[in-house]
Amino acid sequence: MTSTERSIAIVGAGVFGLSTALHLSKRGYKDVTVFDYQPYHKNAYNPSDGCDSASADVNKVYRCSYGNETEYQDLAFSGREIWLDWNRQIADSAPEDLPHGLTPNDKLLVANGFLRIAGRGQLSEFDQQSLDALEKAGLRHHQHVLLDKADLQRLWEKEAEDPSTHWKEKINALEKAGGGGLNGFIDTSAGFTYADKACTWARHLAEKAGVKFVLGPEVGKFEELLSEDGETGKKVTGLRTADGKEHAADVVIVAGGGWTPSIIPEVENLLETTAGSVVTITLPKDRQDLWDKFSPEKFPVWAYGLMGKSSPEFGGFYGFPRTPEGQIKIGYRGRKWTNFQTHPKTGKRLSVPRTKYTTDKAVNLPKKAIDHIKTVIAEIFPELKEIGITDTRMCWYTDSIDNSFVIDYVPGYNDGLFVASGGSGHGFKFLPVLGEHVVNALERKPEQFTKMWEWRSSKPGEPANGIEEGEKSGRNLAQLDIADEQDWLWIPKNTIHVGANGDERVVEKLDGVEKLSAATQKLTVNA
Repeated sequence: MTSTERSIAIVGAGVFGLSTALHLSKRGYKDVTVFDYQPYHKNAYNPSDGCDSASADVNKVYRCSYGNETEYQDLAFSGREIWLDWNRQIADSAPEDLPHGLTPNDKLLVANGFLRIAGRGQLSEFDQQSLDALEKAGLRHHQHVLLDKADLQRLWEKEAEDPSTHWKEKINALEKAGGGGLNGFIDTSAGFTYADKACTWARHLAEKAGVKFVLGPEVGKFEELLSEDGETGKKVTGLRTADGKEHAADVVIVAGGGWTPSIIPEVENLLETTAGSVVTITLPKDRQDLWDKFSPEKFPVWAYGLMGKSSPEFGGFYGFPRTPEGQIKIGYRGRKWTNFQTHPKTGKRLSVPRTKYTTDKAVNLPKKAIDHIKTVIAEIFPELKEIGITDTRMCWYTDSIDNSFVIDYVPGYNDGLFVASGGSGHGFKFLPVLGEHVVNALERKPEQFTKMWEWRSSKPGEPANGIEEGEKSGRNLAQLDIADEQDWLWIPKNTIHVGANGDERVVEKLDGVEKLSAATQKLTVNA
């Protein structure tokens, strides 16, 4: 157990670390320091500027539908007003009072709706469980079932009160899915967060509250935990950063996202680093029709197909409206990838992040992920086929054995080492409120999440969210066929070889008409 007099070092300035730092300061802790190898004060969590954590992203789903997991449902709703209040605070701020990366025009939460499509006729079991739980909580007025006339009538009334919501357009966003006529519901309380901007704002608030940040590839990068052997276990004395400097601390909280297992080897049977697959399609600036259709004002966040999982964020496909820059992000979590390497200190094999910016760079997605995503896009958004995928990213999370977070002391360290991780792909929405419960666990104050998030281990022979599969699971990147940029296109390789003045080019057939695809002109085609 800790108290406000103790010094706290937090490893990781993502959602778990930021929220913890904010709530430690609210609870009266005066000596809190956050370490991260990213210079977030300079790059503002921009994923196009060297940032590769899961939190440093353009957007994340904000939802409150959680099936029977009502604890997460309630936690999501408990933060909603704070998200909206943060919107108001930013709008009311002078430009010079905002941190780098934010303007008064920015919003952190956009409640443009979340459309879930899962099957024909009756709702999926998960969707029905979600609606039942939301109704019990008195929140059912936010949800509207697509094949329920009474629910749709309520939705038309909402649009009549505020025509800018465009609910009639949004519920038809996936009208081509499965050939049409699928059931599901739209949640008008849900939407998305601008993740990079939200992290920038949370770091700003934490700094204003007195939290110190040590950021940068040398000064802020965790190198080693400092501890001493004692009679009842190790006593933590602080940490060492990559520049060789030692930083004293009474408690070290590791909130390292996908890097957590590398920092705390003891979590090997509890957490595993895995990656979801994300593609981006950048709309041409001259396609005003697409810019209009996929705008946040007229297009919802969406999820399609549960793939046998309990949530669309862990399985199936999901996507977002376009960003202000015209980027449409679409993700796939039906299969989660691993990257097993030998830990330099323990010699054990474990999965670690592999990104565009790591030493061993990730240059593309596994081909099977690209193929699945292309199939879904071709079905529900055929107008995007002629543009093609313009970028890819593996988003590295830390999955727990049961998809619940791990927020507890690490055994054997005399309450000196604490872990706040296991986001399992659904943690970002809790940024405003998660830290309150982290601090409760730190202070050993029992509450509703104590048992859910405590230190635990998988049982031999029982499923553990894929962690039990190990390196030979068929998910390890070293065993997979990795796509190339030609796989981003919706035409077969080497469709037609045309020799005109010695030039090689690919001709694609769209609606039976041959035309030269601008996206393929740069490709070398073998006859």
